[in-house]
Amino acid sequence: MFGRAHPTIPCSTPPSSSHGWVKAIGLVFLGVPVAYYSYVELFRAREIRRRRVQYHSKRQRRLERIVANEGDKVGASASSTEEVTKPEKEGSEGVSVGKERRGISEEEYEEIAEMYAPYVLGGRYCNALGPEWREQGAWEWIAWKLIWAPLHGTLFWNAGVPTDPIKLAESLPLERPNFELLFGFDPEQVSVDTAPPEPTAKDSPDARLAESIGDLSASWDRLSSSTPASLSSATSQRVSRSNSETPPRVEVGEDLTATWIGQSTTFFQLDGVSVLTDPVFAHRTVDTVLAPPRLCPPPCPLSALLSIQLVLVSHDHFDHVHPDDVRYLGNSVHWVVPIGMGKFLRSLGVTRFSELSWWQTTVLDFTVPLRGGRTESRKLNITATPAQHWSSRGPLDTNQSLWCSYVVEGKHETVFHAGDTGYNATLFKAIGKVFGPFDLALLPIGSYTPRWHMISQHCNPEDAVKICLDLGAKKAWAQHWGTWILSDEHYLEPPKMLDLARKKWGLEEGRFEVVRPGRTGCWKRVESREREGEGEDEDEEK
Repeated sequence: MFGRAHPTIPCSTPPSSSHGWVKAIGLVFLGVPVAYYSYVELFRAREIRRRRVQYHSKRQRRLERIVANEGDKVGASASSTEEVTKPEKEGSEGVSVGKERRGISEEEYEEIAEMYAPYVLGGRYCNALGPEWREQGAWEWIAWKLIWAPLHGTLFWNAGVPTDPIKLAESLPLERPNFELLFGFDPEQVSVDTAPPEPTAKDSPDARLAESIGDLSASWDRLSSSTPASLSSATSQRVSRSNSETPPRVEVGEDLTATWIGQSTTFFQLDGVSVLTDPVFAHRTVDTVLAPPRLCPPPCPLSALLSIQLVLVSHDHFDHVHPDDVRYLGNSVHWVVPIGMGKFLRSLGVTRFSELSWWQTTVLDFTVPLRGGRTESRKLNITATPAQHWSSRGPLDTNQSLWCSYVVEGKHETVFHAGDTGYNATLFKAIGKVFGPFDLALLPIGSYTPRWHMISQHCNPEDAVKICLDLGAKKAWAQHWGTWILSDEHYLEPPKMLDLARKKWGLEEGRFEVVRPGRTGCWKRVESREREGEGEDEDEEK
């Protein structure tokens, strides 16, 4: 009995320390973003509810006062009745920013500005505009690239871009900007002897443009006979941009013009003032082979845009502002950026800029050289308006600067630059109510798949059509497509989807256009057409 051997119970091997570290790292990798996003969404949802209650409460009190005022004036003369404030009627009490705001009182404007104001949480900006937006960052991008893409077979998907440079060039043809219309002369026809010296710095925009052409130059030369723009002529004689605000020999018109360069870079002239949006002329958004290459070169070098006086930057993403272009333009232009981006400009030596928060306006005066040898002072009102997006130039500065769209008001016309944005069911109606109708809207249509990831930050073509309608835009041009591969849709899909969306929403043909890079559009005023003896057409493209 006492000599019976007891069975031996095997002891489990203690887990190795390496396994413990792996589990700990995994918990941190999953736990940190879950905790942070939950924290953001909790307070953001609470702020959205608070704003909605406050907005509807103030709106109800304002409408009640309007009804009471109308009741007090029953029996008054017709003239006095017309003076009652009615926000929905043109000529009502309003606040002037550029042209008079149509149909909106100062009180209603403040209600809208409070409803769609920036929201700072934990030292970062976030959208409290509605449930359509959510906090995003490196975590979600990693989930897209390392989990979703392999499962759906898109990890090595090149968006259908042909490897043959000739076929690529044929699918994305360029046009040559109408420099005669823009400046009164063609800078590429100026004698090399009389032209200012070319930039020689390795990082100058022209040097980067030549690099971006690279092996494609021969292919483009062969296609020049059938392609509206010739790359060889666009780069054969470059005229360096003058450092003066109004370079000599340049004479601009007073009609609204626009020239799409690529992505969100557009050169437009309003009241004779030359404006450039989101400047990126580089071959790659970041100077590394890991960044996607440009699908087609810019239709002209930055140095050919001689009269730039104002630059608008919607946010700090790499496909919307490039350091080399900032250095090249420097303090020869006035920069308008969202609040928080001033640090980026100062790091590049730029001190001539205005930082704006949403609904803030800066009024800028410019001296413009008009046709006929006249020189006049012109004033533009630039207002930063909300957009549904985010910001970052590195892993540690996500949403530490704001993002925005812009309203640019001249004496007669108004231009809307959307930058990057997802669709919000009420935001763009509010912007249209305050500043609309717009004569020209520059709207993004690309970088929208996969939708679960992109829906809160990039609108698809149908969303862009809805934005056009919400704004009351008389004319819209498509942007943010066909330049770099930044998402999963086929590189030629956005224009096709836009055509379907136009038909679905009953948008008139020609009201929302897809144009080639380099296309110059001109929309003449009535007085200009009468002065030149033209017909009834309100716009033309050259």
